[in-house]
Amino acid sequence: MPGQFGAPGYPAFPQQRSLYTNGLAIASLVVSFLCFFGTAAVIMGPIALRQIKRTGERGRGLAISAIVIGSIWAVLFAVVLVANALDPASGQDDGDGRPTSTRHGSAVVPAASALRLEVGECFDLVGTLVTKRVDCAQPHKGEVFWTGIPVETGDYPATSVLEDEAEKGCTDHVDQYVMDTWTLGDSLDYRYVYPDRNSWDAVGGRRLVCFFTDSKPLTAPLRKDQTTLTSDQLHLLLATNQFDRAWAEAPNEDLDVADDPAAFRTWADGLAAAADKQAALLAGAQWTTADRKTVDRLVGESREAARHFRAAGKLTGAEDIERELTAGYQHLGDDLILDLRRGLGLATHDQEPAKHPSNQAV
Repeated sequence: MPGQFGAPGYPAFPQQRSLYTNGLAIASLVVSFLCFFGTAAVIMGPIALRQIKRTGERGRGLAISAIVIGSIWAVLFAVVLVANALDPASGQDDGDGRPTSTRHGSAVVPAASALRLEVGECFDLVGTLVTKRVDCAQPHKGEVFWTGIPVETGDYPATSVLEDEAEKGCTDHVDQYVMDTWTLGDSLDYRYVYPDRNSWDAVGGRRLVCFFTDSKPLTAPLRKDQTTLTSDQLHLLLATNQFDRAWAEAPNEDLDVADDPAAFRTWADGLAAAADKQAALLAGAQWTTADRKTVDRLVGESREAARHFRAAGKLTGAEDIERELTAGYQHLGDDLILDLRRGLGLATHDQEPAKHPSNQAV
C-alpha cells in the first residue's frame, strides 16, 4: 500500500503491434519471486498490462502471472503484519523518530512507503515505490516540498480525482518551498504520490506527496523559503511571485487572442490583480538594504501594468485586448527586478525572460 506515482502532462500513444516483450512485464515476474518484495508485482503487473495495451508489446501472460504470485506474497505479508499488530512489542521506534508501522486494525502503511515522507525530507528509491530517507546533502532521487490530505473523505475516488488534487497541490506550493524559483534548473521537475486502494483506509494512508526530482541525482537541498532568506529577499520574492502565479494561468499556448477572447479577458483580470498586489506589497514592505528608489520605480511600473491589464479585461475586440496586454507587458519592470535581485544576492541567471514574460508576444 505504498501509493501510486503520478506525473502531469504525459500524452496517450496509439496502440502498435510489436515483436518485443514488455520490459516491465518481465521485471514484474522476476520481482514476484523475491520473497515479500514480490508484493511489488501487484503494482508492476497492472502497469505492465496498461503499457502492453497501449504499445501492443508481448508479455501479457507474464504480467498476469506476476500479479497472481505477488498477490500470494501480499496475503502472506498481511498475515505477518496482523501478527505484529497483536504483538505488544510491535510499533517501537525504528530509529528515525517514527513507529515501525501505523496500525488501524490490520491496515498498515509501511514506514518505507512514499506516503510517509514529510516536507523537507530527501529520499532514494530502493524498490518500486519503496523509499529510503537520505541526507539532502548526499546524492538522492527526490526532495519533498508539499504534503496534503485528499478532499474526498468517503470511498476510494477515481484516480483522476486524486491526480487532479495532487497536481493542484504541487502547483500551488512550489513557490512556497522554493520562493526564488529562478534557482530551479530546466531539467528539474516535480512528481507526486497519491494513495492506492489498499492504503486508502489505513491510518496515515490518505496523503498526497509532492517532490522535486531530476534526470540526474540531486546533490543539495533545494529549499529556499522564509527560513533561509533575508527580510529584503523575502519581501521582493513575495511581491514578484504574485505575477508569476498569474502568468501560469495563461490560456492554452496554441491559442491566439482571436481564438478565445473571453479566456484572455479572464487572464488579463488575473494579471491586473497580481500586478496591483505586487505594487502594494512592494510599497508596504520595510526595506533595509534594497535600493528604495528602484523599489519605488517598480511600484509605479506595476501599477501602470495593472492599469493596462485591467483595460484588456474590459474590452471585447481581439485586437484591442492584444494591444492592452502588450502594453501591460512593457511595464513589468524586468530590468528593475533584475537590479533589485542583483543587489540582494538573488538569482539573476539567463533564464530570467522565461520567468517574466514581458518580452513574449501575445
